Amino acid sequence: MTWPTIARKEFADALGSRMLWGIVAVIAVMTSLSAGFSLLIPELEGSAVAAIGGASQFAGLLVPIMALIAAYLAIAGERESGSLKVLLGLPPSRGEVLMGKFLGRAGVVTIGLVLGFAVSGVVTAAIYGTLPLVAFVGTTALTALLGVSFVGIAIGISALTATRARAMTLAITAYLGLTLLWDLVPNAAHLLVTGEMPGGVVPAWLLLLQGLSPTGAYNALTQALLLGGGTAIEARIGGPAPVYLHPAVFLAVLLAWTLLPLAVGYLGFRRADLS
Repeated sequence: MTWPTIARKEFADALGSRMLWGIVAVIAVMTSLSAGFSLLIPELEGSAVAAIGGASQFAGLLVPIMALIAAYLAIAGERESGSLKVLLGLPPSRGEVLMGKFLGRAGVVTIGLVLGFAVSGVVTAAIYGTLPLVAFVGTTALTALLGVSFVGIAIGISALTATRARAMTLAITAYLGLTLLWDLVPNAAHLLVTGEMPGGVVPAWLLLLQGLSPTGAYNALTQALLLGGGTAIEARIGGPAPVYLHPAVFLAVLLAWTLLPLAVGYLGFRRADLS
């Protein structure tokens, strides 16, 4: 058994557990609801681009927890049950097991997110009579990248832990730290440096700190796509955007959050005693 075989098995098992369709349903419902919010508030001028932006805001909160749930037990669950020892008794190495688990779960999350966004795209087009394809396809692709990044984090966690309980604890900690609480770090740094909380115009380094989490990088990339990268950033910092706020930097952040947890997880998994 090689890593492509493991990846296919992971994908098939996820289909059998209805994981894929759960992701599709949640993303489709929540992003579709966000598309119609402006219709409920007469003071707001709704547009298809604004609807896509609203969908991305929901996705920034939903996708991380869904990706973590989809993958955090991929290795730890089998290790606790003892089935991992049986798998490793066959030809695949521990590295191949980790790679196969990652690719299989990442495939499930990616397809689920794309299908869910496709439903919301149809709803957006029906409500506003148009669908800006570049903005929609770009946001969908970035959302898939966010999901894959958190799958990498989840597989890294799963490879480092021996029990379901520990894997769950670390997954919850990762969600809270990287999604809900991350903004406390740049805000605290701003308060320490300037003596006050961030206002309307902020220093450029604050935007960099905000974008160093996977969710922060995703938000920076979607804003650059939907609002125009240079214009949006220059309005926030009150001047020209430095090179370290280029979208390529935040793409690199997402890639790093995908690969580094996998590397750390592999190093721990390689040395782990499974007896």
